[in-house]
Amino acid sequence: MNVLLIGFGYIGSYLYPRLTAAGHDVVVCDRRLESLAGVSTALPCAYQELTVKDFREFDVILWFAGHSSVPMSIKDPDGAVANNCFDLLSLARRKLPRTRLIYASTGSVYSTELSDALSMPPPELAENETKLSPVNPYDCSKISFDALARCFASNVVGLRLGTVCGYGPKLRAELIFNAMNRSALERRFVPVANVHAWRSILFLDDLAHYVLALMEVRDELPQIINAGTQNLTIGELALAIADFHGVPTVRQPDAKTYSFRMNCDQMRALCGPPRSVSIAQRCQEFSASYPACHVELAS
Repeated sequence: MNVLLIGFGYIGSYLYPRLTAAGHDVVVCDRRLESLAGVSTALPCAYQELTVKDFREFDVILWFAGHSSVPMSIKDPDGAVANNCFDLLSLARRKLPRTRLIYASTGSVYSTELSDALSMPPPELAENETKLSPVNPYDCSKISFDALARCFASNVVGLRLGTVCGYGPKLRAELIFNAMNRSALERRFVPVANVHAWRSILFLDDLAHYVLALMEVRDELPQIINAGTQNLTIGELALAIADFHGVPTVRQPDAKTYSFRMNCDQMRALCGPPRSVSIAQRCQEFSASYPACHVELAS
C-alpha cells in the first residue's frame, strides 16, 4: 500500500521500518527536518500544510503527530486543541473518502480519579463506555475529535491507546515501564508511587501488530478501537520489573493520579492476539536494547 506516516517521534520511528519490511511504500511527514535522517521518502513540513492533491496517492494515512501527553497539553492547551482536534479534523476532511485514516486517540478518556487507595479496580471499559468528563486539555482534545470525526469525516479509525511503552529508536524515557527499567539499570532500584492505580499499557510491538493488521482489513472498521496489551496496577508492574532486575522497589509519595482499564476484545477479534510475552521478557528486551553507555555513566 501507499502509506503516509505523519509524525516521526517515538511511535512513528518505531512503525516506519516495520511498515517498509511488510512491503508498503511509506512517505513520512514531519516538520522537524533533522528527525528525518535515514528516511528515503519524506515530506519535511507540518501536516497542516498538505493539500487535497498531496493526499491523493495514499491508501492509508497513519497519524501519530499529536500533543501526546497530559503535561505537553497543559503547557500548550490552545495548541493541543488545535493539533489534536481541529487540525486533525481538517486533515480528515481533505483526504479522499477511499483513504483510511488511522489516528492516535487515548485510553485515558476512560480514566477515573484515584481517590481511595483501597477502592475497587475500575471496570474494564469498552469503546462505547467513554467517560464524558475530561479533566485536562489532553483528554478534552482527544475525546472532542473522536466525537467530531463520527459526524464530520469518513473512513476514520481512532485507536484508544493504552500507555505506550517499550524500547524504540526515539525513546520516551518518562513513560512508566521505560522509566522503571531505566531506574533499575542505572540506579539499581525501581521507584513506585500510587501502587493501587490501574493502567492499560501497550507495548510498541503490539501496536505495530494492530496497525499492520488493521491496514489489511477490507471491510469498514469501527470508528473507535481500544488498543492495549494488558491491564495491571502500577504496583504490580513495579514488582515485576524489580524482580527481573533483582533490585528493590522504593516507595515514593503518592500524588493525584488517574486509574483506568480497557477491554480490548474488539481489537483482538479484528487483528488476532499479539504475541504472548511476560513482563520479565519485556524487561529483557528493553535491557538488551538500552544503550550500555547509560548504565556505565550511572555506575
